[in-house]
Amino acid sequence: MKPIRIAALCGTALLSLGWSVAAQAQDAPAAEEAITTDEPVTELVVTGSRLRGAAPVGSTVTTLGREDVEMSGAVSTDRLIQQLPQVFDLGVSENSRGQGGGSGNIAYGNTINLRGIGPYATLILVDGHRAVNNSRAFEPSVIPTLGLERVEVVADGASAIYGSDAIAGVVNLIPRRSLDGVEATARYGAGADFNESQFGLAIGKKWETGQVMLAYERVYRSNLNGDDRDFFRSDQRGFGGNNYLVTRCAPGTLRAGGVSYAMPGQLTQANAGSLVAGTTNTCNDLIGQDLFPSQRYNSVNGTFTQEITPWLTVFADGFYSKREYERLPAYFSSTLTVPQTNAFFVRPAGFVGTSYTIDYNFINDLPRDVSIGSATNWQVTPGVRVKLPHDWQFEALVTYGEGNDQSDQVRGLNATALNAALASSNPATAFDPYGLGRTSPATLLAISNFVTLSPTLNEFVGYEARINGALFSLPGGDVKLAAGYEGQEINTHLGSARGAAGTPITFRHFQRRVDSGYAELLIPIFSGLNATPGFQKLEINLAVRYDKYSDVGDTTNPKFGVNWSPLKGLTLRGSYGTSFRAPLISQIYGNSNNLFGQTYQNPAGGSPLTGFAYSGPNLNLAPEEATTWSIGGDWDVTPNLRVSATYWNVEYINQVDSYLSDLAILTRESQFAGTGIILTGTAARDRVLALLASGVTLARGTFPGGDPNNVTLFIDGRNNNLGQSNTSGIDATVNWRIPTDNLGTFTLNASGTYLTNFKTAVSPAGTPVDRRNTLFYPLTFKARGSIAWDIDAMHAQVTVTHVGGYRNTAVTPNQNVSSFTPVDLILAFDLGEMGAPRALEGITLGIEVRNMFDSGPPYVNLAPGVNGGGGYDPSAASPIGRVMAASIRAKF
Repeated sequence: MKPIRIAALCGTALLSLGWSVAAQAQDAPAAEEAITTDEPVTELVVTGSRLRGAAPVGSTVTTLGREDVEMSGAVSTDRLIQQLPQVFDLGVSENSRGQGGGSGNIAYGNTINLRGIGPYATLILVDGHRAVNNSRAFEPSVIPTLGLERVEVVADGASAIYGSDAIAGVVNLIPRRSLDGVEATARYGAGADFNESQFGLAIGKKWETGQVMLAYERVYRSNLNGDDRDFFRSDQRGFGGNNYLVTRCAPGTLRAGGVSYAMPGQLTQANAGSLVAGTTNTCNDLIGQDLFPSQRYNSVNGTFTQEITPWLTVFADGFYSKREYERLPAYFSSTLTVPQTNAFFVRPAGFVGTSYTIDYNFINDLPRDVSIGSATNWQVTPGVRVKLPHDWQFEALVTYGEGNDQSDQVRGLNATALNAALASSNPATAFDPYGLGRTSPATLLAISNFVTLSPTLNEFVGYEARINGALFSLPGGDVKLAAGYEGQEINTHLGSARGAAGTPITFRHFQRRVDSGYAELLIPIFSGLNATPGFQKLEINLAVRYDKYSDVGDTTNPKFGVNWSPLKGLTLRGSYGTSFRAPLISQIYGNSNNLFGQTYQNPAGGSPLTGFAYSGPNLNLAPEEATTWSIGGDWDVTPNLRVSATYWNVEYINQVDSYLSDLAILTRESQFAGTGIILTGTAARDRVLALLASGVTLARGTFPGGDPNNVTLFIDGRNNNLGQSNTSGIDATVNWRIPTDNLGTFTLNASGTYLTNFKTAVSPAGTPVDRRNTLFYPLTFKARGSIAWDIDAMHAQVTVTHVGGYRNTAVTPNQNVSSFTPVDLILAFDLGEMGAPRALEGITLGIEVRNMFDSGPPYVNLAPGVNGGGGYDPSAASPIGRVMAASIRAKF
């Protein structure tokens, strides 16, 4: 087509693409036609099965191929996968850390949370094998998008195949082995007070007996500061919400003798008489806080394959990635206790006490804190593949990798120095909280001299050996077996330093050994070889796996799957199995071994109750367990139209939970009956005495009357196997390709997920509560869809993402939050196909408009916090707004 025709059709594209529903990922067809690829060497092993040339039986595989990667507009692999409706941005996310698993995400990473069940309940593989993580979760962004052949997602339990973590499903990042040439990409996008860029280069070479590929990608995403978004505010009365302004301000609020006084900008003894009793200063104490940090990624991955002889092949894959982040938190604020010994002490009229408090913000006194850190991961996996007689195959590989997270806060409030300065009678060393700026630079430096350093090193060694082949033949085909052994050696080093600069880092060292064996059997009863009416295909898959852990015991998990095709083009399927998740090493050993005195809400009303919570190791933690099952079908209505639907269910028990910081736990005491989490009376006393005798210390608070024998309330705040949940829902997809004679090809993709149930209970004794469509829990309905038009040199695509509305349960009465439906546009032009000079062949120019109509996040009546909030819900909607981007891709 001539260039002028391309230009004329662009306007038509924009008009014809104005309608669209749900998602662009496609479910894999049946095994024999599952994936088309140029990858060399051997039959493919599809995610969800260890058998060569067989897709998982009873489960579907959602595949994001190379073209999907290029057309996604995603600057990193995690953002590519998060476009799927089955993925929820809860827990381990740079945007929101207030949900399960979020508190441990100190380096602001992103992982995949299928079904919203939990960020640690989705297993992420690299080329079918386990990869090193940061001792908690794996970040998909370690694989550059340019080095990615495809992503395969099985949203079904798979511990019988892969072991721990595969409760909600499996995500497999498959690196490129088909590249033969050079490919370079560059992309820049910008929105209001936000920008991102991406540069990548990949080099690959294929020859008759092998291949090699190396890809590099550099990505930058700027921070987004809360000051740059009008909806991020404390006083939300203008939106119909609450006033969340605080009294920790500059100037602050003085509280003396039970009376509050709003302080003027400068308070001295001379104007102390102007203080008005019963007044307060209020302000937004989160000025300047980032909604999410800036991130810099440098990632490299590579693959290698070489056939040494017709029966022997060696292969390898590996990656190196370093992600650096920087985040601005809020200015320091605190409630100060000012004694009369303070050199600048101001005594309100009529006050005769020796000290009072000031709700205070250090915005005018101390430099900003900044949270900086990095996540460095590298891994290499060499292996060997041996062809055996009778089409059997043996494969062995070894993986070694390291994951190193570093999270540093370089400034903080040094409580010791602050209290000393507040008590000082020397003007040269005293702190002035009255707004006159009389504190010496040396004193301010001492007060802000507090660092928090949290390095983590995780070393991973994995061994795998497996065989694969046909046992014997039935009329429906070969009965195939895959069996193997996996070993894992994990060394985790958790570091911590809290104190003045120079405080040494203290490391704790832990080890874990895992030995596993598995077997998988495929039995084809009917196939094209012996099809009969009503049984075009019937195949059964049986799998079982045994895992033995050095620290949490052993577990055996089976899985059963069946595919039945009663007529050509229609496949009905079902699966049933059990899965598990081994507790994290950090969950077993905890962060301390102490008792903490805390004040708990009294369920009967009246004065709060003083109790003592225990934080320490729990060597009795056991694996979390799940029973999963699904039924569904795939219907090839025509060669170009496929419809799929799946009903799934996950019964998840023994989930690891902790209630160390839950000060309202007594309001749900009956929900913990029989668990030992809440003890009262003599049982509480005896438990505290036993802990003290074993060496546990009281880290905060004092015992009643100074005597532990007076303790009457104990809370076990360690991690325990307590939580229960039941989740079920329906996934549906439609993929329709419409070729035409003169107008090119139209492609419509739609997919969505609808939760029919998401009930959770705090313990086996607790009452299950349906959490669907409530704040910080999975939403009932999510969908994504696209319509694409390919004609000669042009590709045009409009994508619509729909996130359903829900209830904000953080306020009473509950607030109904609106849905969020951004629309994206992508245009791509192949210059070679447009008749450009030969030198420009292989170059594609792209234009992208993300959130084309600049839809803001729905208003949520939510208080600002260090993990998000403040007028919007970061787990359900992006605060960025419209982003416009231009890209260039060159293939040589």
